[in-house]
Amino acid sequence: MITINFITSWNTECGIADTTRLLVDELKKYDDIQINICPVKKSGPKNLFYFFKLLKNIPKDQITHIQYHSDLFGPFIPNISLSYFPMVISLLKFWRKNKIITTVHEIDSNSRIDKLIIKFLNFSDKLIVHNRNLINSMENCGVKKGKLFLIPLGTIQIKLLDKKLCKNRLGVADKKILTIFGFIGLNKGHDLLVDILPELDKNHILVIAGEPRTKEQIEYKHLLEEQIFYAGLQDRVKFLGFVDRKHLPVVAGATDIFIYPYRWIIASAALNIALSYQIPTITSDLDYFKEIKREYSCIELFKSENKQDLLEKICGLLRSAEKQEHLKEKCKYFNKKTSWKAVGNKTRELYLELTY
Repeated sequence: MITINFITSWNTECGIADTTRLLVDELKKYDDIQINICPVKKSGPKNLFYFFKLLKNIPKDQITHIQYHSDLFGPFIPNISLSYFPMVISLLKFWRKNKIITTVHEIDSNSRIDKLIIKFLNFSDKLIVHNRNLINSMENCGVKKGKLFLIPLGTIQIKLLDKKLCKNRLGVADKKILTIFGFIGLNKGHDLLVDILPELDKNHILVIAGEPRTKEQIEYKHLLEEQIFYAGLQDRVKFLGFVDRKHLPVVAGATDIFIYPYRWIIASAALNIALSYQIPTITSDLDYFKEIKREYSCIELFKSENKQDLLEKICGLLRSAEKQEHLKEKCKYFNKKTSWKAVGNKTRELYLELTY
């Protein structure tokens, strides 16, 4: 029996917590794996002693799987980029004598702070990333070759609901629904969609499903609300807030096109959710999305921050039932290759390698 300690956000409104839960649920199906969750709270004071206590409860000479994202380890002092990750991984390796697997959910190799974080990521025995571009950039920043493993974000296998019924339940019957799903922030490009909405007839409704997390994201949401007010679009933009797992099938079922006009992203669990429901999807042409397009052909791309190109892609996709069906079929292939079962198998293989 292999015991895996997960250092992760848990039981909170957080995409990382959700994807970790789905991975853990899959791993629990194996008879030779035992999971120990070591949750890091989302809010409240966290300091050296908080993490020292967390690590003290992890037995020596075991395997620990860290779900790395910056919010998990800092900053905890306002306006200061302080991260406890270097301390955590150092103590885990040299004090608790653990073998370490780290899944890197976000890292900016152009950031001076993240370049420092990458040096400490090298303390991991194995590193999991979700796209090849990140592998290349991390190797260029000094991560040792052979430590990096490509395992995609998992995709849930779901039952599709009736579209007309979902639209009625959402209160948008007989409307064309464009949905942007995930946490609200400047990098997500919500303002681009608001800008082009007047170019579409009033039958088109924009649904914003998600909430801001940080002070900067809250300020961005306020700017969005002002943008919507001055454009007179209050009746055509619907804020849903955070959508839990219970209501997600209705939102997805009501959606005609999911749109991800991101300005910057490392990987997107929100995209996998859209594709799991086989909804036609348009994304910006960032490297991460290009890689998915190249491998699976299950999304449409538009030129990043080009509002005219985005508008043309939306109109073209809505007019073409053939193109919509093509994307739906390709989604099925994507879902098969990135199922949580497939992700669980690959992750378990890494655990087994560390036990030899």
